[in-house]
Amino acid sequence: MRQRATAEETYSRFLSNASVLDAAAHRFAAQEDSVSALSTAWGADIYAAQAVVWERILVVSTSPHRQFFRVADALLAGLAETGATAAGPRSLRDVIARGREGVLADCDPDLQQGLTKAWADLAYLDGVAAPDDADLAAAVESRLGGLAPEDFVAQRRREAADGMSHAQALRIRGETFGAVQAAYDADFSGVEAYLVESAVAAGDHQLLSVTARWELVTHAVSALPGLPQGFLPAVGRIREAMAAALGGADGTRLSNALIPA
Repeated sequence: MRQRATAEETYSRFLSNASVLDAAAHRFAAQEDSVSALSTAWGADIYAAQAVVWERILVVSTSPHRQFFRVADALLAGLAETGATAAGPRSLRDVIARGREGVLADCDPDLQQGLTKAWADLAYLDGVAAPDDADLAAAVESRLGGLAPEDFVAQRRREAADGMSHAQALRIRGETFGAVQAAYDADFSGVEAYLVESAVAAGDHQLLSVTARWELVTHAVSALPGLPQGFLPAVGRIREAMAAALGGADGTRLSNALIPA
């Protein structure tokens, strides 16, 4: 029974993440932030595709996790290979549509139909110009504050360590609310360090994945209905939400990257 429950939870997370990122893409498009809109719209497509593939395998397989990742690796590679800066597209809608075409080309007709139904309408991206290389470089510069990625990661980790030390000092003095807030701030510095470091390690030097994953983590925490009493339970609940937003091995790696509370 637990395997089935885990599979259903995974499917629900894919759907939820697709919805969160689609909403973020609409917001960024309205702000004419083409790079962030690209990141989140693309991310929404990835999670929607994962949900379709996951559901399909879940129905026909007794070992859905193993088969899913084998299929999803090939499917998502088609999306990534289209490239964000390929010559030709004039609008962000064109970029995402080209990515979808790359994915559909490698799918059987039934899967093509499922993906086409699952993906959100792109009309809202019609008036958003596709980012060029200069736009992408400027977004990286802004994200890193002019630092090299490794220096940015080191800086954020120092901030996380200092922030957690401050949280522990407040905790010792009995200032639980302030301690939880300080730990919260420290953890988000740690999250940013992890997202940048893992993006670069995966070859995402434009850091497009950072924006999408940051949206997922921050949304998960903001959606918490409340926190339990006590420093460790509260910090633990926040960290559980952060890890769950990314899920799987990615969420575990994030948890392991945070400063111990």
